[in-house]
Amino acid sequence: MKRIPSLLLLAALFALGGCEVASKSQAAADKPALAKGVGGIACPSQDFDAFLVAFMDDPAVQKAFTKRPLQSETLDANADPEPRPVTALLDDEKLKFPLMPSSTRQKQDGLALSQSELNGDKEVMLAKPDTDYQLSYFFRKGDCWTLYRMRDDSL
Repeated sequence: MKRIPSLLLLAALFALGGCEVASKSQAAADKPALAKGVGGIACPSQDFDAFLVAFMDDPAVQKAFTKRPLQSETLDANADPEPRPVTALLDDEKLKFPLMPSSTRQKQDGLALSQSELNGDKEVMLAKPDTDYQLSYFFRKGDCWTLYRMRDDSL
């Protein structure tokens, strides 16, 4: 008769242990997962300004949070009779990082940064005053911010 209570006790402990595992699993499921980019890099920030600083200053973050293929728009200055836009989709083989100069490099090169927003997307423009240098970077918010398009309006 002593065996029956021992078996009941063992079964009860096993059942409680299973409940604990289930509640831990549920707690993990309730917690929002951090977005990860290529290479398993965690999203630097959901706040765009903080994300942008990390994106500019870390080529690994640029690699992780750039859409593939990346839409690239440039101007063909040699087109006749006038420059024409050229669109290309760049895959890993054609992407050369860093895509965006670091904040230090921007200061060294005298670039001015400006931002605008359209339908939740962010446009970051780098321009050099008194020149035709003008690059635009377009970001979209998903699990994290992602660069999905670049435009070079320089001639």
